[in-house]
Amino acid sequence: MYNISYRVWTGVRLCAFEEGNAVRKMEALWAYQEAEVAKNTVETEIRSTPARLLLNKLHKQLKNQQAVIAKLSEDIESYEQQMTKLTDRVSKLEERLQVESAELDTIKQDDESTAEEMTELKGDIERLNREVSQGVREVRTLLNEIEKASDEYQTTARAASKAKKEYDTLRVQCEEERVARQGELDRHDQNLETLSKTVDPALLERYQQVKLHHVVPIAKIVNSKCGGCNMSLPMVMLKKIATTDGIVECENCGRILYQVND
Repeated sequence: MYNISYRVWTGVRLCAFEEGNAVRKMEALWAYQEAEVAKNTVETEIRSTPARLLLNKLHKQLKNQQAVIAKLSEDIESYEQQMTKLTDRVSKLEERLQVESAELDTIKQDDESTAEEMTELKGDIERLNREVSQGVREVRTLLNEIEKASDEYQTTARAASKAKKEYDTLRVQCEEERVARQGELDRHDQNLETLSKTVDPALLERYQQVKLHHVVPIAKIVNSKCGGCNMSLPMVMLKKIATTDGIVECENCGRILYQVND
């Protein structure tokens, strides 16, 4: 009877010890997460100052302006290449028109020329005149496009230059803001380094893996529900959380579950 009672008593103590050990491991991991959240809060505040928000806005604006400038530069270059080809074609048409017109004058003075020859030549001259006129209109259209693109290029370049100066000034201000709070970040880093030594390495490794999917990897159990996704947890899982020496994750969201002992 004594041996049986002793073994029962020893088993109860061992179970209680394991349960307490599991709780202590999760408490250490929870403390580590709390420290990370505290550091993240400081970093969020640094990223959310009026100067930083305006800096981000100007950064996007500058990227857009640079893209517009690059596109306009390509358009202008393309227009100029088209203009070169078009003016060359018009010049050749005008040369042919002069030759055809001179030939028509010669035919008019030649008594041996036929009416059919004159009609055909006049038709060629009319066609050349139409092609020259069309070419001139296209040249004017291209000139307008080049002028329009050039004006927009200059306007955008001036705006980008102004934005760049403002951006550089704000970047210095943002760096000063970060430097002013660097001491806080360093203290948080030191605290995290200290706390990491108290966390079971296997638990910390799994914590980092879950963090790839959730900014806050651990969720408290609130009213028998996952505090991350609000899913109800079965009693079997709640019991496992209270006694296991490892990690229990929510079957719905994948967060690590943490039971707070009152």
